[in-house]
Amino acid sequence: QQWLRDRGVLIETSEDRRQAEALLSGTTESGRPLTIVEQVQQLSINDGVEEEGIKFVFIPHDTSRPISTITLPKRLVEALGPSGDIIPTYVKSFFADGVSIDEKLLQEQAGKHNLLGGDTDMLASASGDDPAAKLTSSALMNATAGGSVETFPLVRPSSTNHNEGVYIYLDEVGLLKHLPNNKRASILAQQCGYHPAPNFYGDIFVGRVSSKGALHNIDIEKEDITDTSKEWMVRAPQENVAWQQTVNEVTGRKGVTQPNHAGTEGVGVKVESKDGEKGCSYLWIQNEEEVEITVDLSTKVGEGKKVNKKLINATFQLQKITVKYNKEIVVEVKLYSKLDVDGCTWTLENNNLVVTCEKASEGELWPRLEA
Repeated sequence: QQWLRDRGVLIETSEDRRQAEALLSGTTESGRPLTIVEQVQQLSINDGVEEEGIKFVFIPHDTSRPISTITLPKRLVEALGPSGDIIPTYVKSFFADGVSIDEKLLQEQAGKHNLLGGDTDMLASASGDDPAAKLTSSALMNATAGGSVETFPLVRPSSTNHNEGVYIYLDEVGLLKHLPNNKRASILAQQCGYHPAPNFYGDIFVGRVSSKGALHNIDIEKEDITDTSKEWMVRAPQENVAWQQTVNEVTGRKGVTQPNHAGTEGVGVKVESKDGEKGCSYLWIQNEEEVEITVDLSTKVGEGKKVNKKLINATFQLQKITVKYNKEIVVEVKLYSKLDVDGCTWTLENNNLVVTCEKASEGELWPRLEA
């Protein structure tokens, strides 16, 4: 285990958890270090928390709240170290918020093996059936009740960056909880060369590690994140491309960068009518600011005939779009996220109704259209 930790593999044993819980129990008056929850709570009272240890960064999803430098307590590092990345163990309790999980979205992501490092078998019985089919929101909530941390590399340690890596730590099931999109985290990833920028959900943390000798945490502060002229951020895009090229060479893959979001890169997603002949199929596409739905109304008027614009009625609600033709509902969509209703409109192109809606949260790419 120590050999793996020294080389950057995240391992948390039951003994690690017991040591962390023991160290963070009791009262602050008795000398114990502040928990991550206590540090974040104190940020709303003053501009920083006086705690001895290794500095890392807190980025709230709420852009009205400041980005802040917080501390990985020295006593915790000494207890769980000296090597390895200790931040996931420290921040995981922050994500133990008890927020419920979207069952439908869970099944979609489980089917893609996007959960818990792709190990859906971990939560399924060994009966030989499809594990994704048996994965339930209650099972996942039980598994992540104490918090579950996903680590995202902004840049990995290499000889060209002084063997220092910078990572985002986020709620692994934040998407399934419908936590708000963290725009500043997405912008940070984009500055590091990720295009399109990944979505991060809820509050996140950013830490730095060094792989000189055994892997270990080192300081990173707010200024290292907000100042885009910092050397690590300037070099990150080139280093991430080089890393991906190396992976492609080793695995034999060509041109692989990162997965696209649904409805992006100019590729629309077709949705068939759910009401048979009463409804209409449509195609949807999105970017970071808008979502566009193209409804084929030709089936409502017959071959060779034109759609009567006066018979079209489209209504927009915060999280719902309804399209009627001749007083009959042809498309009704309950949306994954919210719209700016004042920024919604429609046009008629031949027999295609093109509905264009501005998203309430700019910079957010939806994993799907429907709720």
